[in-house]
Amino acid sequence: MTDQQVDDRWTLTRRCGVSALLASVVAVAAWVYGMAGGAFPEPRPTGEYCTGGPLAFPATSWTWLPLSHVCRYADGTTRELVPAGANLVVDGCLMVVLCCAVVVIGAWAGPVSAVSRPSPGAGASPGR
Repeated sequence: MTDQQVDDRWTLTRRCGVSALLASVVAVAAWVYGMAGGAFPEPRPTGEYCTGGPLAFPATSWTWLPLSHVCRYADGTTRELVPAGANLVVDGCLMVVLCCAVVVIGAWAGPVSAVSRPSPGAGASPGR
């Protein structure tokens, strides 16, 4: 491997690292936005933010990933409180982080050089 190849790999690693860091920050910001918009930290009674009719039991259900906070009404209807775009941004950013990791691992794994592989001796089978 030449010095230029090593420099190119470090450049790619830095660029992917910065991209992954930026994507992670955006993902956390979108997740916090979804938490706030989804009425997770609400100290108010459920009936104050789940308006629209009598509530079912249980009145709400929630998950952390994907971020969801659902109001359940007695007539069987539901209403999602988390803004629709929050989970899309979080998922997209996590895909960027995953792609960056794959690119960096692939760049550093690279093909094995022919010089580093021993050649079989005369009369020897390649599998031994």
